[in-house]
Order: sequence, then C-alpha cells, then structure tokens
Amino acid sequence: MQIRERVLADRVSVQALLTESELPLDGLELARGWVAIADGRIAGHVAVEELGESVILRSLVVASDARGQGIARTLLHHAERHGAGKTVYLRTRTINAWVERLGYKTIAMELVLKALKASAEFGGSICTSVPIYAKGIL
Repeated sequence: MQIRERVLADRVSVQALLTESELPLDGLELARGWVAIADGRIAGHVAVEELGESVILRSLVVASDARGQGIARTLLHHAERHGAGKTVYLRTRTINAWVERLGYKTIAMELVLKALKASAEFGGSICTSVPIYAKGIL
C-alpha cells in the first residue's frame, strides 16, 4: 500500500468512495487529502482542514472490499502526523468505538471553537446529532 497526496485526477474515485459510505462531499476541495493506493487503485482516502491550532479530520473512508487490511489506521495516523501538536477534531456516526480506542474523546459542540463551527464539516450537511471527537491539546 502507498499513501500519496490527493490530486485533481483522484476526484471521481474519492467521490465514489465517499458516496458509497454515505459521507459528505461538502467542502472537500478546501481540505488537504491523501489517498491509499492498493492493488493499483484508490482504496482509501482521508483529508484534513487546518484552522489555526486545530485540525478537522474528515473523509476517512476505505473501499468496502479493502477493509480489514489496516488502510484506515494508516490513513488516520498519516493525517494525525500532519496535525501534530494541534487538537484533532472529527465527527463520526460509524467508527465511534474505533476512534475511542485510539484515544479520541467525545466532546460537546459548545467546546468546538467558533472558527471550526464555520467549516464544512461542522456547518455543512452533517447532522447536528453526529458525535464530535477530539484528541490532543484541548
């Protein structure tokens, strides 16, 4: 498996992965992203939005037929290294227990900085009932 920065030519494949997993596309063009290449194709994706001393982790997805191979963990660690020394935030309704095992803590929306609330991930199409997690300096 290889991790590389997402390029414009990856757009269709990444959008297909996100749509398959019912993840939002809003604001993806504003986020820096990486893809996992396995068996000659894009098998996973992750992106981050940097906002000052905070990073929003978003669009972590692995193709359904490529799950269970450590791709998600590799992508997550790659994104976390990019946000080293910052608070990393994410919202999820599907991998809650997994991110908790990796050290993320549930937080209330009131603890999310105003600048983050204006981002696509916090102000976009994601339902307000989707839990928020944070890891790092709060």
